[in-house]
Amino acid sequence: MLLDTHRDEIAAILGRYANRRSAVLPLLYIAQDTYGHLSAEAVREVAAILDLPPTDVFEVVGFYTLFYNRPVGTWMLQVCDDVPCCYLGAEELIAALKQTLGIAEEETTADGMFTLQRVKCLAACHRAPVLQANLDYIYDVTAERAGALLDDLRARAADAKKRGVSGRFAEDYVVTPDGKVEHLAREAPYQPRQFATTTPPPAPAAAPAPDSEQSDDRTASPL
Repeated sequence: MLLDTHRDEIAAILGRYANRRSAVLPLLYIAQDTYGHLSAEAVREVAAILDLPPTDVFEVVGFYTLFYNRPVGTWMLQVCDDVPCCYLGAEELIAALKQTLGIAEEETTADGMFTLQRVKCLAACHRAPVLQANLDYIYDVTAERAGALLDDLRARAADAKKRGVSGRFAEDYVVTPDGKVEHLAREAPYQPRQFATTTPPPAPAAAPAPDSEQSDDRTASPL
């Protein structure tokens, strides 16, 4: 039960929202990482925690593609097949993965290690072809480097099971020309440039008030 294994994390999430319904997405990710996919029982469990009708939670799971309502592999491989990646070898990469793994798109290997999907733009066109493994970004994955990548993922299967398929702890990797899979430190988030502020010039001093004892020629004398 999620409340037995993730009570503190769930309590912290619920504390962020005035309306418990707002916590449905993060709780579904916890459930998916715990159980491997969102079965009907898992969806009802999340609904019970949030005091929601189960139908409301089933609708969320059915809407978002990163929620899996069927068993998937330890590694969910998602290959971008949009135009830039295709120009640089995405189709060849998909063909190599299918041949090596013995599966087609939307299928899972017999050992439960890999599920293969085609996806559209992953917003990393400058490092195409790009693949995500449990939402870890893996750049520069050519067909020739597919075997090295699969070997690396198999070696990290225990860590993948611990982290889950939802990508809540995703990292960045690159496959080098010599077949090594290297971890990349993510760039610091963009910080807007700070411009120096200039001190406005002081306001001109006010003119002194006229001396009341001095006569003013412009003032008419009373008759």
